[in-house]
Amino acid sequence: MLRIISYNIRGITTCKKQQQLKIWLNQNPHDIVMLQETYKTKFFHLENFKNSFLDYNIRGALGTWVAGGVLIMIKKKFNMIDYGSDTNDRIVYIKIECNHVPIVLVNVYAPAQITERCSFFKELFLYIPSTKWIIIGGDFNCTPNNQQDRNKLGAQTDNLSYRILLQEVINPLLLTEIFRRKQPRKIMYAYHASAGNYHSRIDLVFGSDIIYKNTHDIGYVPVGISDHDALVLSIKIPPLTDKNMHRRWICNPNVIKRKSFLEKFHRVWNIIINTADLNTIEWWNDFKTSLIMIIQQEEKELNRETRRELDGLSKEYRFRATNPSNDDLAQLEIIRQKLHDALTEKLVNSIPSQDDRDFKCLSNLAKVRLAHGKANQSRIAYLTHPSKGRVETDNGMMEICCNFYQDLYNVKPIDTSYWSALFGDITTLNQNDIDLLDRDITTDECHEALKAMQLGRVPGDDGLTIELWRFIFPIIGSHFIKMVNTARDKGHFHDGFLNGLLTLLKKESEFNGTMKNFRPLSLMNIDYKIITKVLSTRLKKVMNKIIHYNQTSGIPGRTIHDNIHLIRTIIDYHSRNRIPLGITMWDQEKAFDRVNHLYLFEVLRQFGFGNNFINMIKLLYTNSTFTIKFNNLLSKKLFFNSGIRQGCSLSGYLYVMCLEPLLNLIRKNPKIPGVLVPGSQYRSLVNTILQNDETNIEIKTLAYADDVCTFVFNTNDEFETYELFKKYSYASGGKTNDTKTVIFWISDCLDPPSFNAKIEREKCTFLGIPMDTHGQLPQEEIDKMVNNIKKKIELWSSIRLSLCERASILKCFIISTLVYWLSSMLINKNVIESIQKICNSFFWGRIHPFIKFQTCVGRKEDGGFGLIHLESMILSYRIKCGLTITNTTPKIWKLFALPYVGLHLYKYSPWLWTNLIPHLHDDRQFFSDVAIHTAKWLKRVGNVINNGNDKSIYWKFIHLNIYQPPVCYERINHLKNIQFYKLIHHSKLPSNIIEFWTSLANYGINTHDRLGKTLEEKKCLFCSLPETLSHIFITCSFFNEIYKLLFEYIKNKFNVSIPRSEYDIIYLKIVSSTTSRIFQKQITYSIGNYLYAIWSYRCFINNSNNRNQKDHPDKCQDRFMIYMKKFPFDNG
Repeated sequence: MLRIISYNIRGITTCKKQQQLKIWLNQNPHDIVMLQETYKTKFFHLENFKNSFLDYNIRGALGTWVAGGVLIMIKKKFNMIDYGSDTNDRIVYIKIECNHVPIVLVNVYAPAQITERCSFFKELFLYIPSTKWIIIGGDFNCTPNNQQDRNKLGAQTDNLSYRILLQEVINPLLLTEIFRRKQPRKIMYAYHASAGNYHSRIDLVFGSDIIYKNTHDIGYVPVGISDHDALVLSIKIPPLTDKNMHRRWICNPNVIKRKSFLEKFHRVWNIIINTADLNTIEWWNDFKTSLIMIIQQEEKELNRETRRELDGLSKEYRFRATNPSNDDLAQLEIIRQKLHDALTEKLVNSIPSQDDRDFKCLSNLAKVRLAHGKANQSRIAYLTHPSKGRVETDNGMMEICCNFYQDLYNVKPIDTSYWSALFGDITTLNQNDIDLLDRDITTDECHEALKAMQLGRVPGDDGLTIELWRFIFPIIGSHFIKMVNTARDKGHFHDGFLNGLLTLLKKESEFNGTMKNFRPLSLMNIDYKIITKVLSTRLKKVMNKIIHYNQTSGIPGRTIHDNIHLIRTIIDYHSRNRIPLGITMWDQEKAFDRVNHLYLFEVLRQFGFGNNFINMIKLLYTNSTFTIKFNNLLSKKLFFNSGIRQGCSLSGYLYVMCLEPLLNLIRKNPKIPGVLVPGSQYRSLVNTILQNDETNIEIKTLAYADDVCTFVFNTNDEFETYELFKKYSYASGGKTNDTKTVIFWISDCLDPPSFNAKIEREKCTFLGIPMDTHGQLPQEEIDKMVNNIKKKIELWSSIRLSLCERASILKCFIISTLVYWLSSMLINKNVIESIQKICNSFFWGRIHPFIKFQTCVGRKEDGGFGLIHLESMILSYRIKCGLTITNTTPKIWKLFALPYVGLHLYKYSPWLWTNLIPHLHDDRQFFSDVAIHTAKWLKRVGNVINNGNDKSIYWKFIHLNIYQPPVCYERINHLKNIQFYKLIHHSKLPSNIIEFWTSLANYGINTHDRLGKTLEEKKCLFCSLPETLSHIFITCSFFNEIYKLLFEYIKNKFNVSIPRSEYDIIYLKIVSSTTSRIFQKQITYSIGNYLYAIWSYRCFINNSNNRNQKDHPDKCQDRFMIYMKKFPFDNG
């Protein structure tokens, strides 16, 4: 049990108070003590204190003023991993290891003054290292609920501070206030001020969800040393006793930028080249071991340098803050900014998947929120054991995982006598394709494979990232190819090369504690993925030649929407014509994981693959192993003797080929019925649309990877299909899950036969989209989706986000599933409008809209924010579908669409009109909607775009129909010529400055002249003139010196004189003085920092209680110079 105390001691520099604390701790032993207001301002104060408590490791923040100082005392039995503090004696953090679990402890003493407190909370998250076990305690000088946690309001009482603390720290890190969550109704006070009889609960402890769940006891205890009570809590840290369980390491990409790393790497590589036997495969393992050791050494040195830098800046800050001169005061702001930058870089490096495309649009705060959210979702709280019941310890759950997956990946028994029936009459490759696939892997192919891999992906068990491999591959590439060829000749790689890191992804179904609720994903090492990427790139070129068009997963030219269009139209067709039909959705238990490797290799032979390619696949599956990653712990290595790895680019293609013989059997079996495609009886029509001579086409099966649908009319049809699935299971090791196989019966006039499978009659879900018996979205599912969107918005609304971030979060994380639904389904326009209102409300938050909606939906470089316009997004998908219909790409669903599109689209594609079939118009039919909007689009655009994609169509549609230029474009003529907003967004300015400038250019900045009612209220803070935009940024004499700095900088660097005018500075007319695009971006960057320095200083003075600082214009110049030190164009 870990016992922690957080206590505001109100000074502990005297021997008497130290002795009192020592006596109390002897009577009440604690492992960790967090003290606030220590009053320690000198190093000897801290050293004397350490000598009084020799059984503790002590880290503290020395105060620069008499009433500050915080420290943490930790029993010496715990290992300290990291520590640090701020410059203002208010924060100290330590990362320790307890029972091999890393725990972060942050001790906080917040300012008493409201404005300072709010600013303090906005920077607090930078001091919190990343881990799942986080405890933040201290004196926050504000209460969660002023009615419940105070007996009466005081002078510095406010509602804003705690709200900012929630937005900036607690909600992004997914923390909870432990005492109140444990005791929701209990009234207790921690601070007792006898003067005025004030009592409040300002001493708080926040923890992550896992801390809360493991908190055994928490409460306030009187100590008697100060006017505060101590907050005491006991936390149970589960021990990790299994020696095979350990934490994984991931390479820090910043290491490769260090000169010392490059020198060490070349030294080690030269030793490998000169001493290793490069005709073997063992040298590769030695090389990777050496590489990892170099990187880990560099990471340690990098961490030490960062810590030394922070300590040095903190010491310099304290030294200058003591009796400061004017020069010291000027330097303090610069030191604070350096500290902020160093902490931000440290924070960014700790965020996993930093280069993930979903992360790039977000600020550090939003990235932290997303990273912690993903970490919490991946954590497993309990598992159910068949005999032991509910298991909650990590060791016990790891044992369940290992037993389950070792059993799952054991060799599945198969009966090879079924192979001859299964493999009869399947398509084979021609000789050209065989030669393409069989050739040796080249260095250029590996280079291209690395370039195609997305940065930011989590690496395999060796921890080496894509960034690192891109950096070193030009040096080692030819030797890597030689190692692969040697392994191919020997028939195996070295130990560990084929080891995968198995991560468990929770399925969307309700979690019941069983292992079947998870989908295993193998994270493979990058050197393995290079090989599989090369092979999959080759395989991609031939897949459509051997895989029938009813399988759409991963095949070029086929998409998941092909299946959705078919299923929807089949349901609609049979419902309209009152033809009874059952659609069977077959569930194959652990489909990828049960494929026998012998069956996989035989499938490749039957398709006609050459020996070289088959041997490469065998090489990738021979003696392969896996390690389970569970709650951030790793198991021992287990053998991967069965199944296809999910997680590499090759796996999808291999599984599709393994399934194809079954689908081929179903298609060729005359006893299994299919759906007759309307119009397919006409050879000329089929030849035009499908470019073949088939007639009377029947659709017997549809597949997207392992999601397989077939059709039944009676029990004989079900039995016959089931028998084929049994044959496939015997031949491959697969298993049909009878309890999850569902038949969706479509008929309102005839009851279904007595099928063995479960029968659904109201609705069913196909490829993630719910449909009713008319092929429409059920209203209750739409309502669920809207409620889910509201919940997500509520979650994201709890943290501070910029407008650009809100627009990006809407697209990426809130309505992406809805857009997927609506891309292929009809929905009432009123629902779209209501969801758009919800999105708009989230976008603006508490801000009153100051830019037109029609402008916000435009591109950022056109003055918008990229705010999603749902109706246009849906229509762009309709148009994309319509353009697909008008082109010559063979799609079988076009035969279903033809009766509804001919009337509207025959002018643009005459072959769509034929007298062989009826031509209909029905507003409730999806393809009618497609045809109407596509015809309108083509009429306006004027030509058919055969290869248009939905994204380009969406932006073109927005530009033609919705987008309105910003107000400033209408008023100021030169802005379009210089591409004003494109310049701002491409100038590498920070996102907060870009958003500020966007608001400024659109007259969205509230000055005193705009808000004030009297002449006095309209006055500038720095002079007696009215505070207009033009005045504050251009003509105010208070900012003369900062303008001189800007003028001299631009004049000296670019030989351009910048006039002091609104058009030249705010609206960048000055950039037309140079034709160099680089110079234009650099000038824009400089002016942006100039504008933001003035506005941020003005807001600081406006919100400050001490407005005497407005007599120091040099403070504003310091801000400008600090911003300009981040100038990103040093290489020109």
